[in-house]
This record gives sequence, structure tokens and C-alpha cells, in this order.
Amino acid sequence: MTRREEILKAAQHAFLKYGLNKITLDDIAQECGINKTALYYYFKNKDEILGQMFLMKYNEFREQVDSAVMEADDIRIKLRTFMLMKINLMLENMPFINLFEKEGLPSRAKKFLTEHRQKIMDFDFKLIKGIIDKGQRRNRISSQLSESLVLMILGVTYGSFMGKFMEHADWNIEAMVDTTIEIILKEIE
Repeated sequence: MTRREEILKAAQHAFLKYGLNKITLDDIAQECGINKTALYYYFKNKDEILGQMFLMKYNEFREQVDSAVMEADDIRIKLRTFMLMKINLMLENMPFINLFEKEGLPSRAKKFLTEHRQKIMDFDFKLIKGIIDKGQRRNRISSQLSESLVLMILGVTYGSFMGKFMEHADWNIEAMVDTTIEIILKEIE
């Protein structure tokens, strides 16, 4: 891990501890165990730290999900892995997600997050589409995939997270994911 990455990990703890609006560069430096001047060697300001922190977390998510999905060889297992990993990663990172959902986010940070949310959605869409396309090439799926099928999978994934963790619904997520995959694949095979 580079020094820059170490600072971003420590900064994440500081942001979670103090919140976006109250945190100072001094707080971040203290959490990192360096002086404020040393932070300027790596970052221009607090907004850049926040943005780079988000990018680091995004890249970690993406690499973990992509790696796990690519290890699976069956379309059902790939889809199940994607859906469950995505939901579990969001759950594990709820404090970090909540940090970005709070009011008072600086306008530059809001713009940055909006742009990167789209990147996340694009990545997820391409990954799911690739899984289905590969299944079609292996003749395991006989009908053409429509974009709405990918959106249904993503809808269940994000909807399950929202229901389970944001609204505290008592859902059996694994059963929901398995049923969703079975219904979708049964209809197109």
C-alpha cells in the first residue's frame, strides 16, 4: 500500500468520525499521524481527499466484484455472486455510503459523486451484460438478451439493498436472489 493510500484509509476514519462538514485538514492529518503541511504534498485540499477516497473505495468494490464473478464458470453462479457481493459490500460499507448521502455535501463533491455513480452503474451494467452474452455464446441461453433483463437484475440487487438495509426489511436476500435468477434464466433458456 502506498503512502497516499494509507492517508486515504486514515482519512476515511477521520471523515466517519467528524463528518463532512466538521472535519478539518488538521483532523485528517492527526488521524494519519502526520502534520497538515505533509498532507499538501499528496493532496491540494479536503475536497480532493474526499474525491480520491471515494475513487479508492469504488476501485476496491469494482475489483472485488469483478474478480469474484470472473472466477465462477456458470452463468447462475456468476449472477448470484454479483448480486450477493454487491449487496454485502454495500452493507459492509454502510457508514461510508451514509457519509456521502448526508445533507451539506459541497457542490463540487456532489458533482463528483454524480459522475462516479454513473460509472458504477455503467460498470455493473456491462458486467451483467457480459455474463449473459457469454452464456449466449455457450448456447446456454437461447433467446436474445434485452437491456431490460440487465436492468431487472440490477433493480433486484439495488432494491434488495435498499429494502433490507435502508428500511430494515426482514428479507431473506439469498432466497430473493436465487428466485430472481431462476425466474429470469427459466424464461430465456
